[in-house]
Order: sequence, then structure tokens, then C-alpha cells
Amino acid sequence: MNSRSLVAGLAAAATLVLASPPAAAQPPEPLTFDRSTVSVGIGDRFTLTSRHPADAGPGPLIAHLNVVSLTPDVYVDPEDWSSERTQPVPATPGLLEWTIQAVNAGTFDIYIVLVPTAPAAATQPLTVSVPVRVTVANRRTINAAGALPVIIAVPAAIAVLAGLLRRRRTHPC
Repeated sequence: MNSRSLVAGLAAAATLVLASPPAAAQPPEPLTFDRSTVSVGIGDRFTLTSRHPADAGPGPLIAHLNVVSLTPDVYVDPEDWSSERTQPVPATPGLLEWTIQAVNAGTFDIYIVLVPTAPAAATQPLTVSVPVRVTVANRRTINAAGALPVIIAVPAAIAVLAGLLRRRRTHPC
């Protein structure tokens, strides 16, 4: 191989390297939960664990838990679902635990928003987690309709039987 071919080969390689598009930036690691769905009944408590990434955002952050109803007629008061909906986010990647109590029947999404507390970061976009789909079953309650006849009939039947037994004892055949 002569020097002219070697120089041409190196020039071609340099052109390819310089002309190739820059490597795509890696998307940030998402803010995630330990599971994607939960099925519970009204009043049941459950715990979700969220994992926050190293590059979650600028400056000190707080994580805020939110609950939204996917059932049109269900009102959601997030304070009823969790008494500790805001937690400071540690500077290193890690886990946050959320204790939640289902208070309404229906289908809900629970998610976290990371909010920077530094004033300079107020214009930065917020980091939002992937939601957890929560299905809450309605508990069956005893229906009191139709109970009044039973409430009256049972004692009346006992009274009639007691009267017949008494009569039989006082007036033997």
C-alpha cells in the first residue's frame, strides 16, 4: 500500500467520523413506581414505592403525590388518600415510600410530580412519574329493605309458640 492510498483512506475515515451525526442524548431515567397496577377495596391501605433518578432535576426537590379519578362522577380529595403527600427528595438516587388509603370506589391514577424548590428553577419543566392505575372495588353493605316484616314476624311467631305451649301445659288434652 503506498502512502497516497494510506492518506486517502485516513481522509475518508476522518470524513465519515466528522460527518456522522452526534450520538443521541440518552433520555433521562423516568420517575417510576414499584408496580403499575393496584386492586383494593374501599378503606384498604397499600404502600407504593417510587424510585427517583439521579438526574431528577435542578436543585433541591420535593416529591408531591397526586390522585386523579378516571371515573367521571367520583370526587377526589387527595388529602383523604394520604396524609403525607409531600416528601423531600434526597440528593442521591433512591426510594420514597407512600402510604395510601383507598377512600372512593372507581378507577384512579396515582402519580408523583417532582417540584424544584430553588427560585431559579421555577421556569424549568416538572418531572412527572408514570402513573399507577388503582382500581377500588365498592364494599357491599347489608340492605335493610324488607327487614321490618322479619323484625315483626319472628318475635310474633315466638310469642304464638310460647302461648300454645303454655296453653297445652295448663289444659292437657
